[in-house]
Amino acid sequence: MFLDRVDMLILEELSRNSRCLLKGIAAKAGVSIQTISSRLTILEKKMKLKYTVELDLQKAGCSQQYFVRVNFKEGAKPTAAQLRSIFSKNPFVQFAALTKGDFDLFLWSASPSPADYESRIEGDLRSELDEFIQDWTAHPLLARRAGFLPVGSDLIEALKLPDSRKRTLRILNEDSRIMVIKLAEQLGVKEPTAEYHLKRAQPFIRRFTSYFETTGEFLHMIRFLQLRGKEKDFQSEGRKVSELYLKSDPRLFNRLVYAGVPSGGMDRLFLETYSSFDDYEAHSESIKAYSNIIGKHSAARVESVVKGAIPIRKVDLASECKYLLSPAEIPDEG
Repeated sequence: MFLDRVDMLILEELSRNSRCLLKGIAAKAGVSIQTISSRLTILEKKMKLKYTVELDLQKAGCSQQYFVRVNFKEGAKPTAAQLRSIFSKNPFVQFAALTKGDFDLFLWSASPSPADYESRIEGDLRSELDEFIQDWTAHPLLARRAGFLPVGSDLIEALKLPDSRKRTLRILNEDSRIMVIKLAEQLGVKEPTAEYHLKRAQPFIRRFTSYFETTGEFLHMIRFLQLRGKEKDFQSEGRKVSELYLKSDPRLFNRLVYAGVPSGGMDRLFLETYSSFDDYEAHSESIKAYSNIIGKHSAARVESVVKGAIPIRKVDLASECKYLLSPAEIPDEG
């Protein structure tokens, strides 16, 4: 599907605030509200555009996030169906994918405390997967640099929040553009009360946003980097690496889906979108050329998502992450 300037502007605005008014988008695009409404209907139908919220997990009570790389034993690999069954029972695992490359399974989990991670992830999950696991490497998240990963209703239900707050968040998580009158119907309250619940839920929401439900023909890669070198090199060379992502093919909507600062032996985590494996190889060679700041490199291709979703959306990366590799610039998660 060909996207022109108006389509891209619609996606950009809905990514920043999915509850924005169509008349505001129309004013920026210089077209009528009817044109924006028509274009949006097409985007929703043909590209499965969905509206959700990016939760502020810290404020919602999930202060700990972990990214896990798992390698399976030779000849002992669980099926996608087995993994779905295991992960569906664990609300703290919010994204899981079978991968091919330097690791076989990738997990993202969010938990209220390190103790919860130790018991529900390290304890329960490793016990269930013990017969398959050769190596398990967990990376606590220190900071998010760019993008977001959508969460499911099971995590919202597990939050230690009032029931009314959780119910409101679940509804918004499914459709963040929902009209107040419809929100009131689903909550079983009057419109003024629905407005009140919406206001009370907003402190736990980083932004109302959007994503494409389908990943289409895109290739997704998970990349871990270990950094090295001097501060001045990160400031100059790191900026050039950022440009490799910022100048990506606009048809991909965003080359960089998610960027984070992990610990546990690696310094950066990137979840990336490519049109083909050759496209990925070319981009990787460009990154590896900066060997004075990039040391160890571990990457794997997403073969099958067994829980969660990879968001595909157009975002203003330039405003979120000017210096992806600069250790001096770590945004506050709150």
